[in-house]
Amino acid sequence: MTHRTSQVRAIRMCSRTEVSGKLAASWARISAGHKGDFADKLDISTKTIDRALIGETLPGLDTALNSLAFDVTALDEVFALYGLSIKPLIAAPSNDLTTISSLSNLVGQFAAALSDGQRDHRETLQLADMIRPVMAMLSAICAEADAVRAA
Repeated sequence: MTHRTSQVRAIRMCSRTEVSGKLAASWARISAGHKGDFADKLDISTKTIDRALIGETLPGLDTALNSLAFDVTALDEVFALYGLSIKPLIAAPSNDLTTISSLSNLVGQFAAALSDGQRDHRETLQLADMIRPVMAMLSAICAEADAVRAA
């Protein structure tokens, strides 16, 4: 077998400024209205979050990765910058009624966004914020089904 020296799709190098901007976007999305809870979960001060949000400093790798414990999508924008996405190795199925409720709420919001015949950028951002956790819930169901099939 020949030795491969290059990847099919190389991961691009990103500047500190790009990473800082995407981390700020990620953290702003998940901490909106929950900054205190977010800080408590990470055992950091809200000043650390504020500094990351304005791009003054980047948190340490451990702090950035620990933000995944607060929200598994906490670094989506950062990983997307590199052309990657992350997902839990073991999905935890959420409560089925919560999933149904979230799906129903999402469908209602989606219909409301289209009530005027078009979806604007604000509505797109709001929908995306609602879609992310629902996707995680649905992925957990798919992972559970995969485990059942494998058994």
